[in-house]
Amino acid sequence: MTKPKILISEDEVIIAEDLAASLEELGYTTCAIDSGEDTISRIRETQPDLVLLDINLSGDHDGVDIGSQIRQEFDIPFIYLTAYADNATIDRAKKTEPDGFLVKPYDEKSLRSAIEIALYKHDNVGKEDKEMNGSHVNNKDADVSTDYIFVKVKHRIIKVHYSEIIWVEAYDNYSFIVTAEQKYLVSSTLKDMEQKLPSQNFVRVHRSYIANLDKIEALEENSVVFAKGDVPIGKSYKKALMSKFNII
Repeated sequence: MTKPKILISEDEVIIAEDLAASLEELGYTTCAIDSGEDTISRIRETQPDLVLLDINLSGDHDGVDIGSQIRQEFDIPFIYLTAYADNATIDRAKKTEPDGFLVKPYDEKSLRSAIEIALYKHDNVGKEDKEMNGSHVNNKDADVSTDYIFVKVKHRIIKVHYSEIIWVEAYDNYSFIVTAEQKYLVSSTLKDMEQKLPSQNFVRVHRSYIANLDKIEALEENSVVFAKGDVPIGKSYKKALMSKFNII
């Protein structure tokens, strides 16, 4: 599974290296460390999921200037890091609409919380803006702006691509996301998962199962066959399921 990739823009080497070590402990991947001079270029090269950006970078452009450019050019969240900033800088920073602020010194708990919230806001709450701008045809499609979801596994947040999911299985008020290698328990009902997953690939085949059409290897009278196993087909879902296939 792919770990969220984070780019660090920090001109104090010791702080940057310590931050990278903390990210590794928390289960993230540091895709680049930059002093601020080439942050925008490094974002284009590495395509991070999130940027940690020192607000007080030295040089021709401070962190607020870079944050403004990130907001204009990229569809990724960024979090400002700061030990101190005057009121004028804070006012400038707020106008760039960052996804969070972290005040130095910070601990791993606050670091993880800030990153989790920023990723969640970007992948879920921010989709309202896309609906308002007409980026999607209907409300359900507006819920799907990426090709992956993030799954919490203990202290880690794991990126799971839709293409890796074989089926989703109801478990009381929770759900299991089943892949070839893992089975993740998530705090969403099957109904919630049905709304989050793209309808062109994922279809309800039973009151307790959602299947990835691309992963189906065969259809039997009362079950869907995958390489990993079978799931049942509910009578009320069979007609809609069969209409998804060209059967000769």
